[in-house]
Amino acid sequence: MFRIGFGLVAVYSSVRFLAKGWVDRLYLAPEHHLTHAGFGWVQPWPSPWMHLHVAVLAVLGGCIALGYRHRLAAALFVVGFAYAELIDAALYLNHYWFVTLAGLLLLLLPVDRRWSLDARQGRVQAARLVPAGVVWVLRAQLAVVYVFAGVAKLNGDWLFRAQPMRLWLADRTHIPIVGPLLDEPLLAYAASWAGVFFDLTIVGWLLWRRSRPWAYGAVVGFHMITGALFQIGVFPWVMILGTLVFFSPDWPVRILRPAAPATAGGRRDRASGDGRVGGVAKPIVAVLVGLALVQVVLPLRHYAYPGNVRWTEEGYYWSWRVMVTEKAGYAQYRITDPAAGHTWLAHPSLVLTDWQAEQADVRPDLVHATAHLLAQHYREQGQGDVEVRADVWVSMNGRPPRRIVDPTVDLAGEPRTLAPSRWILANGAPS
Repeated sequence: MFRIGFGLVAVYSSVRFLAKGWVDRLYLAPEHHLTHAGFGWVQPWPSPWMHLHVAVLAVLGGCIALGYRHRLAAALFVVGFAYAELIDAALYLNHYWFVTLAGLLLLLLPVDRRWSLDARQGRVQAARLVPAGVVWVLRAQLAVVYVFAGVAKLNGDWLFRAQPMRLWLADRTHIPIVGPLLDEPLLAYAASWAGVFFDLTIVGWLLWRRSRPWAYGAVVGFHMITGALFQIGVFPWVMILGTLVFFSPDWPVRILRPAAPATAGGRRDRASGDGRVGGVAKPIVAVLVGLALVQVVLPLRHYAYPGNVRWTEEGYYWSWRVMVTEKAGYAQYRITDPAAGHTWLAHPSLVLTDWQAEQADVRPDLVHATAHLLAQHYREQGQGDVEVRADVWVSMNGRPPRRIVDPTVDLAGEPRTLAPSRWILANGAPS
């Protein structure tokens, strides 16, 4: 069921992307893309191949749902989706990262042994029992998202200022019936604390058999409400369908055939002499352990950088910091031709579209990428090597704007690496 739900969401998301014209707007319209450090070589296909790429992702999602050539479909989907995800860092969303990881797990795990064309047509051996290891790996993946999202909310802004919840709710007072209530500070505090409690405890409630139905109802309600209020795409459906894995593995059979006896019968999979642990081959177990370690290290790596990660965003990507910060900013770039001694101002719209510039105005890594694009632009215009400095002011969670980038540093001369960036003003504007 996890496989089927994943495939259906993949189909829906890809078709939606095509239907709304986002392939043209987000991939093909921009002349330049704000790539992640080290991934400048990832560029979109030209039209119509980029449209075909997204259409193929929809087809692969259908193959995953049907269990047709499942492992091949999952492998191609992960590669194709990760490629699209890396084209522009301004498009980063946490649920894109989750889809990539879940697709990788579907590639590694034997999830095609039942209710699949592969099993029906004899390409894999059909099975009635679900290996215990498969169930717990998928549950663990959901747990990582919720727990780290909850930990990220344990900060003063979220708990004691109800920010950015107050900003978000106050911006939605136009909603019929409930709109006037959304401007009440008490509601913002209640929603903030409820969000922390939900994220940090929901996994425990889902694991406890007695509370599981009520917990799943809370999952559906929570994600439906946040989806309606904040327009966060398919993420609510990803989590609503994904958390079904916390129920007993035979729940689909019991729904379709209520009189059927439970198939598990208390049986537990253990390490055996056939090279399997919990029903999963040992080499794959080793890969899963490595993947688990990566998922623990990535969200915690911000401790290796100075300053507050919510401000500097060093260590932000792939860390499940789901909706914890609201920023608004303004960026101005000063270009200097050292050979001629001339200096002039440049706007990011020279190399970016409006939606890219909106993200680049508040995220230091994208400010850095924009500076490199501006330097490249002037080189292509025959200007030679220029210096690019940025004066960027950012307001975080409703505070007065502060300077976030050292305006004296030539960002075009700073390499794009994963090392701490000395030009980010970790504590705001210098005195």
